Amino acid sequence: MDKSIPLYQQLKEKILKQFKDLSPLTPIPSERELCDLFGVSRPTVRRALEELEQDGEVYRLAGKGTFIADKKYTDHELQSFIGFHEDASHQNKTPTSMVLQQIVTTAPVDVAKFLEIPENSEVFLLERLRFVDNEPICLVSSYIPLHICPDLIRTDFSERSLYKFLNLHNISIHNAKRSIEVKKAPTRESTYLNIDLDSPMVLFQSLGFTENGSPFEFVQSRYPAYKARFESEVYRPHEM
Repeated sequence: MDKSIPLYQQLKEKILKQFKDLSPLTPIPSERELCDLFGVSRPTVRRALEELEQDGEVYRLAGKGTFIADKKYTDHELQSFIGFHEDASHQNKTPTSMVLQQIVTTAPVDVAKFLEIPENSEVFLLERLRFVDNEPICLVSSYIPLHICPDLIRTDFSERSLYKFLNLHNISIHNAKRSIEVKKAPTRESTYLNIDLDSPMVLFQSLGFTENGSPFEFVQSRYPAYKARFESEVYRPHEM
């Protein structure tokens, strides 16, 4: 081994190379077995596994062992207005979208309440299934009051950004209220997201406001709980 590189770093590379073809969630040999396989000490194995876990390559369960990680998509919508395609591309992943619905419909009661419009008002509904590296990662439904921009219904959003289109019509999101919770996946969501019925999914909701404080878009995004994670940055408020 190259003495200029720490032993645990060299071991990390050997473990990755040895088990690179294993499927996600597959167990790898125990610490003792890795010691015998690579001829190193147990502390070196533990340090290498700790680093691999921090890198998201493996995960460890107490009393069960170490497993190949299922590479998760990291969503940054909790802290910014970054678009899906831009976010995924920055992670060196390939994003694609499929339009499932692009219709004018009456606003459901809860949506009308969020958007502060009368019940049964007409809204534009854009529903898309989003993929990362050809794997379904998000089922997203966007509701916008139709009177805000009637041209929405005449536009093909299969390869066009909704926000960029709205910006061309001088409509942009200024701030948003967002929430995240875990739900059981019903039939429709489980089918599109390719997960088991009633398995955990993350429900991400966002209510966007224009600069004058008017709500203009309500979004519901559903993610497979084990395939996505959410990342945000927080700061200590300035002391008064």
